Order: sequence, then C-alpha cells, then structure tokens
Amino acid sequence: MEMIYGITNSKGGVGKTTIAVHLAAYLAEKGRRVVFVDADPQQSAAAWIKELPGKMQLKEIESDRELIEKIPFLARQADDIVIDGPAGLSTATRAIMLRADRVFFPCGPSILDLRAVSKAILLSRQAQKSRSSALQAFLIPNKLQKRARLSREVLRAAEKLDLSILPGLSLRAAFADAPSQSAVVWKMGKGAIAARYEIEDLMKEMTND
Repeated sequence: MEMIYGITNSKGGVGKTTIAVHLAAYLAEKGRRVVFVDADPQQSAAAWIKELPGKMQLKEIESDRELIEKIPFLARQADDIVIDGPAGLSTATRAIMLRADRVFFPCGPSILDLRAVSKAILLSRQAQKSRSSALQAFLIPNKLQKRARLSREVLRAAEKLDLSILPGLSLRAAFADAPSQSAVVWKMGKGAIAARYEIEDLMKEMTND
C-alpha cells in the first residue's frame, strides 16, 4: 500500500530530519521504492540521503505549489514518500498536511517545544477540513532524559493534546553522530545499540509493521 509520510513541526532542533531520514532508510531496506522529499530550505536531509547506501529517489522541493502539484506524480513512481518539512508554520507545511497520509510531530523535552508543536497540531486540524480523506497525526517525544523532571512533565502535558503519542527517543549521542558518519544508527555498531532498539521500535509504529 502506497503511503505518504510527512515529518514537520513549527520549531527546529527537535529531531525532524533524523527521524525522516531513518524512516526512509527503514522502508528502503524492506525493499520498498522510496522517494525522499526534502522540503526544508536548509537541505540537510538531502546531503545525508545522498551519502547513504541503497536506492532512494531524492527530490528537493521547497515551494508549497510544487509540493501540491508534484507529490501525486511522485506517488505513482513509489511505494512510499517521506517528506522532511521545514521548521515553522509556512505554506509548505500546510501543503504537506494536505498531501500526507500520516504526519508526525517530533517534540523536544521542554514546555516551549510542546507549545510549538501545539501550533502545528492546530494547523493540521485546519488542513483536515480541506481534505477528502482523513489525516493521521502523531506526536513523537524526542531527546528525552528518563530521570529529567522536564521530560516527565512534557509527556504528561502531551497526553492532553488529544493526539496519538508514539514511542519516544532518548537524548543519545548516536542520533547526533549519525549524519557525520553518513549512516543510520542500526549501521553504527555496538556503541549505538540502545539507539538502534529505540529507533527500530519507533519505525515499526510509524509504519504499522
């Protein structure tokens, strides 16, 4: 079944690109035909994708009009599309919400991060009114510290957002090191085992494996 995944947020620095790249690699390793759309003006995901082994088609699209027009065309060429959206509530962000089947909001471990993601969730609900099909939306807690008071408070507050919450990712060096190693964490050896287990659990939930 063809699926269009959008990963976006109104705030940068929450792990959006890390999750998007790992999702695309996870799907590609399962033999899926994957198109990765880098819709972030920073284009950091595109640079990372180009260095990964395996076959993934890469498209760099920034404008909302291009996203609206090209995603249906690209969908005919792929089993899955993964879109790494820009930070901020731009027209491109809304375009992703109009085209994606599932949209994911990574959220850092602070109240400011939660407030930012709340705005993105509101935009997704507004976009839903313009769609003929349902948009599935999910929150991904990220950079969590198990013993940190703020992480626990954010998780409790997130439960009030009326949104499905997926397994979170911890604050781990392996996630930060992956781009510089041109790798995904399950290819980074023994030092990344804990990160590997976390990201694989998350990928299974994101794809309903």
